[in-house]
Amino acid sequence: MNILNVKVMRLILFFIGLVFVFGCKQEVQKQPSQNNFEDFIEDFSASEIGIARDKSLSNKAFMEELAYTRKTLDELLQIDTAQLSFEQAIDWRFARSILKGKELRQANHQSWKKDPREYMLFRSLGNIIERPGKVDEKIEELKERLQILPLQLENGKNQIEFYIPRFQELSLFMAQNATGLFNTSLPEFATTTNGEAELILLINDAQKALEDFVLYLTKELPKKPLTGFEMGEETYNQMLEQELLLDYTTETLWQFGRAKFEATLTELEILAKEIDSSKSWQELALEIKNDYPKPHEMIEAHQLWVDSSKAHILNHKLIPIPWEERVQVVPRAEYLRKTSYYGNFSRAKAKDELGILTAQWMINPYEDWWDEKTKQEYLVEHDWGVIIVTAPHESYGGHHVQGLYQMHNPRKIRRENGLSLFSEGWGLYNEQLMAETGFFPNKRIHLRQLQLRLWRNARVIYDVGMHSGRMTYEEAVALMTDKVGFLRWAAQLEIDSAAKSPGYFIGYYLGMSEILRIRDLYKQKMGARFTLGDFHEKLLKTGNMPPSLMEESLMSNLDTGT
Repeated sequence: MNILNVKVMRLILFFIGLVFVFGCKQEVQKQPSQNNFEDFIEDFSASEIGIARDKSLSNKAFMEELAYTRKTLDELLQIDTAQLSFEQAIDWRFARSILKGKELRQANHQSWKKDPREYMLFRSLGNIIERPGKVDEKIEELKERLQILPLQLENGKNQIEFYIPRFQELSLFMAQNATGLFNTSLPEFATTTNGEAELILLINDAQKALEDFVLYLTKELPKKPLTGFEMGEETYNQMLEQELLLDYTTETLWQFGRAKFEATLTELEILAKEIDSSKSWQELALEIKNDYPKPHEMIEAHQLWVDSSKAHILNHKLIPIPWEERVQVVPRAEYLRKTSYYGNFSRAKAKDELGILTAQWMINPYEDWWDEKTKQEYLVEHDWGVIIVTAPHESYGGHHVQGLYQMHNPRKIRRENGLSLFSEGWGLYNEQLMAETGFFPNKRIHLRQLQLRLWRNARVIYDVGMHSGRMTYEEAVALMTDKVGFLRWAAQLEIDSAAKSPGYFIGYYLGMSEILRIRDLYKQKMGARFTLGDFHEKLLKTGNMPPSLMEESLMSNLDTGT
């Protein structure tokens, strides 16, 4: 080989080497490191986990969701936690708790094998046609939903494995209430559109599928093996330990709930004697509920006590609120009023057109066309007591203020994720905080606050009680009617929610208890330097996580002076 050929060969090899090295670098850049925690957090979205990407709700879709959850959890567990900072390690444990909770429900609870309502996704169709928006967009959404609805119901018939009488009863009730939707509301909307014929065909197909599903619920479902809706003691214990990161077991939580329920009853009885020794606390509670604002001044009454709670928080320096913000009480949109008897709170998500972080407390207004029974039921559930106690829970310094701190958290996973154990616990804590700091105008309102706390005590009892097999459905209803004072229909709505979503309702009282426990620890550490405002600010800045993680973060920052 001559010298020229050697040089050419060397030049070729040199370029091949460059291409190889460059290619390897590109490949490395394309393969995100499994051990890079920040990359994991950037891609992590808890809201996407547990949502079926296959909208047919097939068995395969549910299994794919479980596989997706486990894959994400496996990626998290591969991360070398020894290389993480203290706060990153807190974030890692928070992510693991979220994923373990998803996995437990998808793998063990499997409500889609028991509850026909999992497949009856037509309730919101009425909201689509009634809400504001462009007609063309509504039509496309309706078409998409109506096309898949028959397949969803068919999958339900094939995949439900167990018969739970109460779930069957509720499913039939849902189907009966959909009659007007498919016979009247949807066809009337279709006549106002350009694609009337196509839409009517889809409506008819969906209605026929629902009628077939009702026959299945009535005749075939009762032939399935009879079972209960409970999560089961073992899975509930795993939820407490792995998702909520609590030291409780079903037994200790059951005992805790019952003890705190009795303690609140004692407080109610003592306070009732101070108010009027000739009357029981139940009699006084009934009197208080019959003291309410003028029917058509409900919105103004709620706004008055929202504003008053803000003034109290700021004047007593209980929680710093460094943002330009507000809470507006508004009438709830008509199409949403049928979904709950009271209303809902919508947190501030971004600045409005005035540059203000605005939240809305949307209240169902009083309606003159109601019958007398409905009017009276509305008024006694919108009494001055419940307004004065609930305003701090929802607004200042409850959900509104907590939401502001969360949306400004610099850590992505804490900004975008939370759980009822803290958020609902924080709301109830603010009811207690207002009692401690003299917000309630008299002892009667304080008695109403204790009654509302008793309701949250009961939630702990029946949630852990039913799902661990210690309490039956009817015993839970009796607790709410005989001891707390609910009407039977309202008690059933409560118990039905807990049956469907185990672990959510314990968040109120248990979360408040954890916050009070952490407050005591913080106070001991701070000594004479302790102030409520400082504690609340630092606690809220840690995020919305299991309280044990919030405690670790809070105390670590206190030790380091950050």
